[in-house]
Amino acid sequence: MQIKILSLLSSAVFITACASGPVQTPKINYADNYSSVSHQVATKNTVLDSNWWHAFQSPVLNNLMQVAQQQSLDLLMSAERVKQAELQMRIANASLFPSLSASASSGESRTEPQGGSNSRSESTRASVNISYEVDLWGGIAAGRTAAQAGYAASRYDQEAAALSINAAIASSWFQWLALQERIATAHKNVAIAERVQNIVQARYNNGAATAADVAQQKTNLLTQQSSLLPLELQARQTQSALAILLGKTPQEFALATEYLLDIAVPQIAAGTPADLVNRRPDLAASEANLRAANANIDVARAALLPGISLSANAGKSATELFSLNPVTQSSGWALSLAQTVFNGGRLLNQKRLSEARRSELLLQYHKAILTALQEVDNALVAADVGQRQEASQQEIVANAARSLTLTEARYRAGSDDLLSLLDAQRSLFQAQDSLVQQRLSRLNAAVDLYKALGGGWALAVQE
Repeated sequence: MQIKILSLLSSAVFITACASGPVQTPKINYADNYSSVSHQVATKNTVLDSNWWHAFQSPVLNNLMQVAQQQSLDLLMSAERVKQAELQMRIANASLFPSLSASASSGESRTEPQGGSNSRSESTRASVNISYEVDLWGGIAAGRTAAQAGYAASRYDQEAAALSINAAIASSWFQWLALQERIATAHKNVAIAERVQNIVQARYNNGAATAADVAQQKTNLLTQQSSLLPLELQARQTQSALAILLGKTPQEFALATEYLLDIAVPQIAAGTPADLVNRRPDLAASEANLRAANANIDVARAALLPGISLSANAGKSATELFSLNPVTQSSGWALSLAQTVFNGGRLLNQKRLSEARRSELLLQYHKAILTALQEVDNALVAADVGQRQEASQQEIVANAARSLTLTEARYRAGSDDLLSLLDAQRSLFQAQDSLVQQRLSRLNAAVDLYKALGGGWALAVQE
């Protein structure tokens, strides 16, 4: 028996010595800078404001963000998930303490044997039991570590959800403003088409135009009018989506308007790729899940080893109802050792399953980092290209405005007809519409870059 015990303890010590060490992290060769930093500032210690939307200098957007912090159902749901994870952590922490239970009973029994005299007995008993499982192999501590890592992952997920929701609110707001200005431009083009239609009709009545000219211009007018419908539908859908993000009903929701071109496009410092791991809450959540999986391996490994528990009890009993006087006192303690001898390999396979899960999460973490680096690069490229495209479009608008001015002068002098003037107006309106779309692209690129960089979140501050 002594040999068996020594063999069992030796095996336990060997398996414990093989317990998982520090959490393995992926090895990534980070570049010194992102591939596109032409107009961005690349510094090693970049600090972004957590209220990054203030950089757009939009009072309405600031108000929308404030409403979202209080009423967004998505943010409230993520907060509830954090509470659940915290309670799970508290449940795991309760295993540190012994279990205490108390019981009390009082009763009476009667027996009536056939042919004999009746007998009656009474009893009252009260007892207290204490039990404690000794964490000799670290399985309970590993369970606590896994629960703490799960709680941390839930907090990081909440921060990541808040960042995504705020980015969606900003993008939806900019989209709605752009649609309002595009609708106004479409109305101007419809008015021009109607004036041209009247001119062509008058020329046809005077024999200076053909029926084909009238039909062609009528088609142009109908096309301009029909182009309004999808823009109006998209604006309504965007407003409804924004209402849902803010926790409001679409019917009660109304938006104040701003001029999209008055909204500032911030210059964002990208920092270095190596800093990104500590600046994105979703990456921190992936790492926390990896820590939890690592701890679960220790839990599964400890389940292979014998369990040791201590217990003690004390009680009093008496042969009278609801009385403990005179009493009989009892007490005792026990040390128990339990070891699963055979379970068809269930515990061993559970350990292997935990190891496979950790390997999967390690690969997921690696991919998440690479994807995050790609998102920053894409956002930087979009911001750079968008800035150049908007500058080019501004020149186009300036030339279209200059052309309209010259055409108006020629029209007043009688050198050009009204159709040339209306065509110059249409060209200017279309150029302005394209400029609005270019500004929208730049604003969305800035939002994407803020989101890709973590929106001012920092792991060191959170921890």
